[in-house]
Amino acid sequence: MRVDIFFNDADYGKFSDMHLSFVENGRERRVPLSFLRYENVYDFSNDLSSVKFDFFLIAAIVYGVDNLLNRAVHSNDGWSRDIEVEFPVINLHVWIGKEEKLKKILDFLTGDNWMVSFCENNHDNFYYPRPLSRRRKLPRDYDKDSIISTSLFSGGLDSFIGVIDKLESIRNNEKLLLVSHFDSKSPGPNGDQHRLLSHLSSQYPNKIEWIQSKLALSRKDIEGNKVVVENNYRSRSLFFIGLGIYLSPVNELIIPENGTISINYPLTPSRVSSLSTRSTHPFVLMKLQELFNDIGLSVHLINSYSFKTKGEMFTECLNPQFLQRTFPDSVSCGKRGRKQHWSIRNGTEQCGRCMPCIYRRAALNASGFDNEIFGNDVTTVLSLNHDLPALFSYLKRDITLEKMKRDLVVSGNIEVSVLENYAAMVLRSKQEVINLFRDKGNNFVKSQLGI
Repeated sequence: MRVDIFFNDADYGKFSDMHLSFVENGRERRVPLSFLRYENVYDFSNDLSSVKFDFFLIAAIVYGVDNLLNRAVHSNDGWSRDIEVEFPVINLHVWIGKEEKLKKILDFLTGDNWMVSFCENNHDNFYYPRPLSRRRKLPRDYDKDSIISTSLFSGGLDSFIGVIDKLESIRNNEKLLLVSHFDSKSPGPNGDQHRLLSHLSSQYPNKIEWIQSKLALSRKDIEGNKVVVENNYRSRSLFFIGLGIYLSPVNELIIPENGTISINYPLTPSRVSSLSTRSTHPFVLMKLQELFNDIGLSVHLINSYSFKTKGEMFTECLNPQFLQRTFPDSVSCGKRGRKQHWSIRNGTEQCGRCMPCIYRRAALNASGFDNEIFGNDVTTVLSLNHDLPALFSYLKRDITLEKMKRDLVVSGNIEVSVLENYAAMVLRSKQEVINLFRDKGNNFVKSQLGI
């Protein structure tokens, strides 16, 4: 499926609307992809022409295209899609010859077959700043010289811990830039980010700068017809990284994610490729780093928690008292918008049975803080449904370190030098989940697991 990119001239205070165009059933459809709240991004970056801007725009287009093409409709086998995109870039001479490098990243990240090319972007009205008025004052004067590092800040538990650890290590005259985004069609993270930022600003006054952006694909085409989108946000991390690189005034971008989620070891052999998200997989980060080096971006991608389980991240946080008091305002759930299937729908934003929720609860149990309300309690079920059969099958399997190393090679490209570190980490994470069910499981659950 070929997707073409068109730009509209920007309106006052807005980024140009992009239209993603594709042919469906012989009819062209154009669907808007919109940046919202770009004003603060531009006030900080003041950049509409650099290679950083090019990658930021590429990442946004990838996010939109991935969301646009529903797999049930546009895949060859129920999952993998053939996707052709010609990315418009301002610095074309930099990008020519990098097609294969970007393709490898996108293929691995989304599980599809991407056909990538570049063309010169001649659009010269990406953003139209609003004129100054009583409502719009002079843009804020950021003290960029005091910023020593940039971190992604999602509203989840991992990014919260990563930010705390970094803030604990910097001096009083230094600042950390936090970069956030959310999809206006899934607004939950917006509230998470604001609540956690309030805690951080109180604990670490004058140490934080924060820039937040919104990006969303319309659910209707320009003629008003409904678009059935793909709800798997596998490319979200690429836009997150693109936004972070675009805004960062320093050559360091922190991507705080526990190793369990980064590796995302498949629960069953059938999930080895297609169903396992690879947002921060070491292969993706390694290939992104190589691409950035090739296009002249001196940015170093850092994930200090690659070999840590979620429980280890929690227990080893550099400000445990602050974390223990504030972590309930973070959200880890991957299915928070589907409360019709929850036993408890009020007082929680976490379903309790998706894998991010289970890893979160196992981490809290390991740390002695498993006192949250979840939409469903997987430790007290009376039958196995949804993903629990696959999870229980995984937990019951006796997996040696050598077997885990072989499995990781099959499910994703990992350098030999760090393979054992990743394998050992995944096995420790597996044990954290087993301990959760051992400590909290009812008789049925324990009998199913043989513990």
